[in-house]
Amino acid sequence: MRCRARRLSLAVGILCVSLLSACGGGGGGGGAGVAPPPSSGNPNTPPPSGNPNTPPPSSDPNPPAESAGSFSVSSESLNFVFMADDEWSAPPTQTITMNVTGRERNDVYYQTVVDGSAIEAYLTVDGSVQVRPIDPYLLDPGLHSATVTIRACAQVACTQQLDGSPKTVSVTYERRGLKVSASPLEFTLRNGASTTERTRSFTVIGYPEQAWFLDTAESWLTLSRASGSTADPTPVDVVVDESGGLLRNGVYHPTLRVVGPTQTKYVTVNVNIDRTQVYTVAPYLGVLFGEREVIVRGVNFNAADVTGVQFGGVDATSFNIVSASEIRATTPGSLGTGSHAITLTDNAASALSDANFEVVAPAPYVSTHLPLPSGAAANAEPSAIAYDAVGQRIFVAVDQPEGTPDFVARYTYQPIGAGSWVRANAYTSYNKLKAMTFSLDGESLLLSEADATWLGGNGSESGMALSNLKLGGGRYATLHRGWTDNFINSIAAANDGRAVMVSAAISGGRRPLYLYSSVAPVMDAAGRWDSPSLEQVVLGTGSEDGWFDNGVAGAAGDGSRVLIASSAAAAEMYEYDSATSTLRRIDQVMRADAIQLDRTGSRILLNNTDVYDRDFQLLGQLSADTIAAVFSPNLPRIYAYDSTGQLSSYDLTGTTVTPIRSWSPSASAGDPLRRVVMTITAEGWTLLIAGTNGVLVEYIPDNAR
Repeated sequence: MRCRARRLSLAVGILCVSLLSACGGGGGGGGAGVAPPPSSGNPNTPPPSGNPNTPPPSSDPNPPAESAGSFSVSSESLNFVFMADDEWSAPPTQTITMNVTGRERNDVYYQTVVDGSAIEAYLTVDGSVQVRPIDPYLLDPGLHSATVTIRACAQVACTQQLDGSPKTVSVTYERRGLKVSASPLEFTLRNGASTTERTRSFTVIGYPEQAWFLDTAESWLTLSRASGSTADPTPVDVVVDESGGLLRNGVYHPTLRVVGPTQTKYVTVNVNIDRTQVYTVAPYLGVLFGEREVIVRGVNFNAADVTGVQFGGVDATSFNIVSASEIRATTPGSLGTGSHAITLTDNAASALSDANFEVVAPAPYVSTHLPLPSGAAANAEPSAIAYDAVGQRIFVAVDQPEGTPDFVARYTYQPIGAGSWVRANAYTSYNKLKAMTFSLDGESLLLSEADATWLGGNGSESGMALSNLKLGGGRYATLHRGWTDNFINSIAAANDGRAVMVSAAISGGRRPLYLYSSVAPVMDAAGRWDSPSLEQVVLGTGSEDGWFDNGVAGAAGDGSRVLIASSAAAAEMYEYDSATSTLRRIDQVMRADAIQLDRTGSRILLNNTDVYDRDFQLLGQLSADTIAAVFSPNLPRIYAYDSTGQLSSYDLTGTTVTPIRSWSPSASAGDPLRRVVMTITAEGWTLLIAGTNGVLVEYIPDNAR
């Protein structure tokens, strides 16, 4: 009985495939299956009787061997041609068939050796050889040669080959098309990048020789030449050219296109801009003739020799570089009304800045009452209020009865003559409006909606919507999520450009916290620049770490810190630190329906009544019947509206809460058992209070400030 075994071995540069056989035992009785040699005897013993002239047997030790059979192959040359665009798909495999005569195929042992790196060869179980060209992207264009040598043997050790063995099959692989010497091209540009750092080079090769053309869609990439021939090895220089304006920090992925007669190649370019840059300023708003300490945020402040900070070209009164991402500066009191770009001086003077400081005149408003829009239902109530000092506009989120869309009412001040307010009945409408606040730069309203509907990839969809309403006009961006039992319940702006958002469940229960990048430069998964993103914050190892039961959030006026708590039950509070963009658990277990902080976050007001210092030491309480309150933007004061319709002011100087005075407003805000919301103008002279009766514009008496 015969048995066969096969072995595959691969060495560097040579592929060897062998089909080997071995013999097992056989026969019966005590024999070993091998004939024994002749028995020994006297060397002089005469030959057997017979013809005395019979010659003795030949004594030649190497008699001629019998033929082991004949061997041939189906083809002694193979040719592969690649000329497509898909460099990841090789031409089809070709087969060499072995032919044997004069011997049983099962008694033939094959050895296969490849010489050349452009192909691979495999011996199959049916006794053929599969020759496969390697993927074209691994080869330069050109004509590549290789050989496949096949031996057909009569033994495992191949001491005897069949007639016609070995056979050498010549293989050519014609790899047509273009190839570039380097892709991707990598750039990293920091402050003061040199010409060398701005330049990368590559060459274009091809087979057969051919002309090519080169282009790019980016105007800030310059090319040393836009066409050439593969016969010319001169490199193409690619330069990041910012003569038309500096690129903002981030990673860019432009593409170069090399076009030949039959193939188009794409060269990936990765440009990482990592320079000193100013992102935000908070607060973004100041008042004419006043100085204000602000926090300027950005990156790589430590990578430049910053010798000053300017507002509209005017030096800051003082400044301090706190870290690589934070500068504290005091605005000059000489700034006029309008927008003032924030820039750095000395070798950081070229640093890009996205931040502008706005200066407004004190509000000239007199006390008045503004009714809700005529389209409001009889039992509608305000849910949020925001004041745009630059545009002199009041925005009120109006909560309508179930089944009636909510909307945002807008009141715009017209300073003509004695001045008056013009109302827009329905500035924009939403299905169920849940939260509203300004973005950090005051240029957008961030609004949260539940049960929103929109047209998605699968037709009509519903869930949560987050709108970024640009006040300067134009289409606003809306971010949708398919949350049918969840929505953003509260929004607070941190000064790192992110909005901290706490979600809530329609049917009750704990929900997580999210960060929304509304100002800071970010990119989404598709690489689109400045695309806002929504990301969930994951804390600790518990399944609900950092989750809140109808959570609420409140930010300091300068955005330096945001506090988050649950409004449904006492629970651990959290703090978002804008300096490090991190969220941490704080050692406080409280329930809060509302959270407010003063300009620097050193005073905290919970539930419109309890006043704490930065470390949650209780300083005092407002009147127990307070239903709405607001901090002064520039003085240690709180102003409160109570259920009797009275206004009060409190002094927060020192470590106590001291009442200053109470007074009656010009009108009632409305039903005290319904919601009342409150804000204040930039200079701190006028209160804006919204209730079921509309909006009160209430000037604060001098002796109450």
